[in-house]
Parts: sequence; structure tokens; C-alpha cells
Amino acid sequence: MQEYEVKRGLTKKNDLLQLLQEAFGDAKKDGEWSTASFGAMPVIRARYDPKGTLVVDTESRKDLAGLVAKGDKQALQMTLDTQKRWNDFLLVATGYDSKQRGKKAQEKAKKAA
Repeated sequence: MQEYEVKRGLTKKNDLLQLLQEAFGDAKKDGEWSTASFGAMPVIRARYDPKGTLVVDTESRKDLAGLVAKGDKQALQMTLDTQKRWNDFLLVATGYDSKQRGKKAQEKAKKAA
């Protein structure tokens, strides 16, 4: 499970179910979690917590790394497409791009240390 900081106001403005549908296609509500599945990630669960952070729980297909290493172009394309959609989802769900999310994670780690 991972947590991402979210720009102020986005947790009230965004509908995670809709964001997941836009990024990954089919998505549904499961209690407080919004869930989806796509390509290299058969399980994607997301929710905003009361502290204003995005909490995500994902599972990745374990077999893809081996297939990509063997030169399977379909597995490589699936992995790249899933990663792009994941980054696009995180951008709209958090308001931060990957570089900014990395900086926020480093700042959080420094404060915890």
C-alpha cells in the first residue's frame, strides 16, 4: 500500500471512481475503495483518506518481467501502456507529476527521520 500527498482541494473536487474509469476503463466502487484492473496491474484500489492523501493498493503481474526479458513485445507494450496510464492517473488524482511526487516522498521521509 502506498500513500501520495494530494494538492489542497483535489480530494473534494475529484471523483476517484471516474478518474479510474478514465484511466483504466472499467472501474467500480467497493466500500470506501474505488477499484479497477488493467494490463500489468490486475488489482488497483484507491481512496482518499481524511488526512487528504491518496491511498493506493495495487498488485502487479509477476510473470511480465520474465516475458519482457525474453523479448516478448506484447508483454513489453502492455507494461509500458500500464505504466503510462498509472502515471496519468496519479497526475490527475494528486495534482503532482512524477518528479513532484518523488520530491514530496523525499520530504516526508526526511521529516520522519
